[in-house]
Amino acid sequence: MDRRWSRTISLGAALVISAVLMLYPYALGTKMTPMLHTALPLMMIGVSGAFVHGFGFRPQARALAVLFSPIAAWPLMAVGLALLWVR
Repeated sequence: MDRRWSRTISLGAALVISAVLMLYPYALGTKMTPMLHTALPLMMIGVSGAFVHGFGFRPQARALAVLFSPIAAWPLMAVGLALLWVR
C-alpha cells in the first residue's frame, strides 16, 4: 500500500477532515457527548496516521509502520466518522 494513489488518498482524506474540524468545529455539535468523546480520538489517530503515510514517511519500527499505514489509518478514520454519523 505504498503506492502514489494510496498516499494521495491518505493525504486528501486527512486534509479534508482536519480542515472541516479546524474551520467549522461546530460540525461536531455544541456539547461533548460520550459518543463524540469516543469517536473523536479514533478519528484523529487515523488522521495522524494518514498524514504520516500521505507525506511518505516510513518508520523503521514495525509497530509504527503498521500504525502509520493505510491498513490502520483508513479504518480508524472510517470508524470515527461512522460513530459521529450515528450519534
